[in-house]
Amino acid sequence: MKTGAILVLMAFVSVGVELTCAWRPPFRASVCPEVPEGVFGICAEMCSGDQSCPRGMKCCSNGCGHICKHPVP
Repeated sequence: MKTGAILVLMAFVSVGVELTCAWRPPFRASVCPEVPEGVFGICAEMCSGDQSCPRGMKCCSNGCGHICKHPVP
């Protein structure tokens, strides 16, 4: 009886793990847009990391300083 209970428990655990992984949203890396070569923005630090930007934006280089920009995939 103990072996049967362990097998049933293992089956439930494996199904739970499969469902958990199936419902996880896909990982989408977002990065700052590239600064074209030879382009220079204002040399001011308008942000000091992604946490200092509005939600959904990243602190990115503008060629000299840093500003908040929408990320690209």
